[in-house]
Amino acid sequence: MIDLPRVHSAYKEELDEAISTVVNSGSYIGGSVVEEFQSTLTNFIGAPTFGVGNGTDALQIALMALGVGPGDEVIVPAFTYASSAEVIGLLGATAVWCDVQPGSFNIDPASAKLALSAKTKAIIAVHLYGQLADLEALEKAVGAIPIVEDTAQAFGAKFTHGKHKGKYAGTVGAFGTLSFFPTKPLGAMGDGGAIISSNSALHDRALRIARHGQSKKYVHEIIGVNSRLDPIQAAILGVKFKYFSNTTQRKESLAELYRKELQDVEQLKLPERQLHSTHVWHQYTVRTASKYRNSLKEYLADQGISSMVYYPIALSDQQAYAAMIERVPIANSRLLCDEVLSLPIDPSMDDTDVLMICSSIKQYFAA
Repeated sequence: MIDLPRVHSAYKEELDEAISTVVNSGSYIGGSVVEEFQSTLTNFIGAPTFGVGNGTDALQIALMALGVGPGDEVIVPAFTYASSAEVIGLLGATAVWCDVQPGSFNIDPASAKLALSAKTKAIIAVHLYGQLADLEALEKAVGAIPIVEDTAQAFGAKFTHGKHKGKYAGTVGAFGTLSFFPTKPLGAMGDGGAIISSNSALHDRALRIARHGQSKKYVHEIIGVNSRLDPIQAAILGVKFKYFSNTTQRKESLAELYRKELQDVEQLKLPERQLHSTHVWHQYTVRTASKYRNSLKEYLADQGISSMVYYPIALSDQQAYAAMIERVPIANSRLLCDEVLSLPIDPSMDDTDVLMICSSIKQYFAA
């Protein structure tokens, strides 16, 4: 789905130098390179940000900072990656599923409202595939319940209309969480993550939790965890951030080419652009009827074309989460599991790559 060595080849010398600098510095935990990258993130996003070990840690620490624990409920979409629900269970709380909107793939505010109870402690709003959930509508629906933005797939996306116009993904809720998994919009060469919060008290509490609950060295005020961004990954991310705008623009061009080439294929539903958000195209995800989806995927594979199903099983139907609560209908989530197919949108792709993929899709449906 993405040729990372090819992506990195454009700035390989800078990456090699950045890695070598850390290796030769002897500073392998924290240090100036991590501080510099955190400062870069904070300045770009416009909200205080600090690094952690990975995106799942970021979600768990955010919920811990909000006091989520046994007896609490956290609302989360049934159509997303497991980490969004995994952290709820790890803290002894209960995930309550809500549905998503079939056009945007993001959390349905009306469904989230119906899922509320007196035990609701937080809501995780996932910005899926690179486009922002409608947080203004969600806030109106759920009131003062804290929102954690799972921003793993939407780093750099921005609100373009409404109350939050001009704000970046991750800066609206009580917390925003980032993942720097290698394939993410801003990806490391290993694991990495970050936590965003404009609430100084929540930010400081999350930072203490991520540092073993310490307020200062050997002074542990609360129970915490050990989660920090590796300096080698911070150095890599610092280099890649310089090219982030270019890669995002390139993916926008590829998405537009997909739209032009596939818009007349009646059997496909192309991704919908929402008025309130920009799109960073973490995935280019189409929909097709379940009778076509798997065979189309196999046909493309036979042509040497990668594609992926994100996600084939709703979290509500996973054995690991059988004890969680399905309080409201989640028909859209289950439908999408049978219909979605993500196509390659690698910023190092040529236009000819997209044309070839689109030609193969048309050939499949013409057969």
